[in-house]
Amino acid sequence: MQSYDTTRQRNAQISVLEQRRANDTLRPFIGALQGWNAKAARLRALVDSFYSSEEDRALARLESGALLAEIRRRHTELHAAIKGEPPHSRLDDADAAFRRLIDQLQIVSARGPSEPPPTQAATWGVHQQDEQN
Repeated sequence: MQSYDTTRQRNAQISVLEQRRANDTLRPFIGALQGWNAKAARLRALVDSFYSSEEDRALARLESGALLAEIRRRHTELHAAIKGEPPHSRLDDADAAFRRLIDQLQIVSARGPSEPPPTQAATWGVHQQDEQN
């Protein structure tokens, strides 16, 4: 019969190995994801800005569409890379980050030239809206 400490140590070692494996799988995607988040934020700010010209907004929407296509392609590559990997929260977090970024870029690239940017209250969280009321 194994002692509790031996079982706990073995589980900790497995956890460390799973963490390393997840990190190795995600390494090519995480750096790119950080860069895309920054670029998406810049494009969203251009589209939503009151001070941006229509040309700047149209160009930002066009760039966000191209970025969206690239991110979708890399998201497909991520799914291929994690296929067969043991489940891990890091893999789920990366997948969720891709999905959030795709959703944001779909909104930015789909917004037409006649559509005004969302009001401040529409972009606030639930708690901020409650404080205003």
